[in-house]
Amino acid sequence: MTLLMSAMLFTGVAMATPQITLENSNSKSILLQQEKVKIEAENLPDAVKTNITNDETVKVFPIAEAFQVAKLDGTFHYEVIFENGTEEKLTKKYDQEGNEIIEE
Repeated sequence: MTLLMSAMLFTGVAMATPQITLENSNSKSILLQQEKVKIEAENLPDAVKTNITNDETVKVFPIAEAFQVAKLDGTFHYEVIFENGTEEKLTKKYDQEGNEIIEE
């Protein structure tokens, strides 16, 4: 009986250990972040500038800030903040080809 209980206790401890390890590795991956670098609006790629010029919703607003964001896969996207006359400025994101990224 004691041998059976010892075996059950050992098996329970052995099964619990991988769960703890998985939780630790997940918390490490959360620490990885994208690199966001402020750039001048005139340094945006031509494709992004063209899209902004052709977009009726933002073409009349001045650009307050622009950022180049390096993603974990080595590609970039651009975050452009427009001065739209309200406290909450309008922010749009564009890929490297100038296409607007619409987040759902």
